[in-house]
Formats: sequence, C-alpha cells, structure tokens
Amino acid sequence: MLNPSVDQAAPYHRPRPGTKTGRVWEIADEITREKDRPAKRREVIERFTAENGNANTANTQYQYWRAWHKLQPGPLTVSSTKPCDVEPQSFRVAPDGRFSIPLEMREAMQLEEDGRVTVRVEAGELRVVSPAVAVEQVQSRMRKYKKSGVSIVDQFLKDRRTMWGEE
Repeated sequence: MLNPSVDQAAPYHRPRPGTKTGRVWEIADEITREKDRPAKRREVIERFTAENGNANTANTQYQYWRAWHKLQPGPLTVSSTKPCDVEPQSFRVAPDGRFSIPLEMREAMQLEEDGRVTVRVEAGELRVVSPAVAVEQVQSRMRKYKKSGVSIVDQFLKDRRTMWGEE
C-alpha cells in the first residue's frame, strides 16, 4: 500500500515512537489501514487534537508523513481504486463562475493531473465526475448483466465472424 522503505531517500525521517510527533505518524498510519487509502489531513488533525495534541504539530507532521511516503497531489497511490466520500465543505464561486476544488476532494474524485471532468446539473445540483469514477460507475451498473464464465467480447467476435462467413 504505502512505501515505508523510502526512509533513506525521504527528506524527513520517521519520528521515534512515544513522541508527540511520532504519535501523529502513528495516527496517519492507523487511519490509512482502517480506510484502505491514505489518511487525510483533516482526519489526522481531528484525531490528534482529540488526544489533546496541538493542531499545528499534527498539520506539520502530516505533511512530513506524506512526503516520507512519497504521496504527491493527484490520484491515490494505494491499492484501493474506489472513490471515497469527503465531508461537505463551503467555498465561494467567483463572479466569473470559477472555483477551486480542494486537494482532499480532488483525491477522493480520483481526478487525474489533466483535470478533465464531466459536469452536469441535476435538480439544481452541480455534479462533477472524473473519467475514472465515471468508468467505475458504468462498470458497477453493468455488473448485474455479466454472466459468470462468459466473455462478452469473445461472444461478440464469434457472432461477427459468423456474420462475415469466417466460421
């Protein structure tokens, strides 16, 4: 899932267990295991401050934890490819209609670096979908039609060959 063997090449070293900074890393690791995706900054800060930790320490150490694991902005780099939920956030739309999607939301949307999305309005609600999530949604809806042990592609090719007189 994550690559902890990069300690030598990383700009930061993992803090010692039992320290306050080490606890932030432990929390990030725990959340990552629990959710099968990289822990989010907000989740780590909330859990650390619930233990009477300092939010600024959690914020800084979370960033070091991400760098140590070589997690960069962009698509998730864990084994799970399922989109995840993010708590609602409030932000402003500029007079020209522009707004910026926060990193946490872009990651949850599995938004690629090219930034391509499909946008539609349903019942007054703006829906923004990345190609990766759109494909997953279509595949999910079509699974009920798939017959176990039957290749639709092979069947299609067989039918075409018969139609063209090749079989």
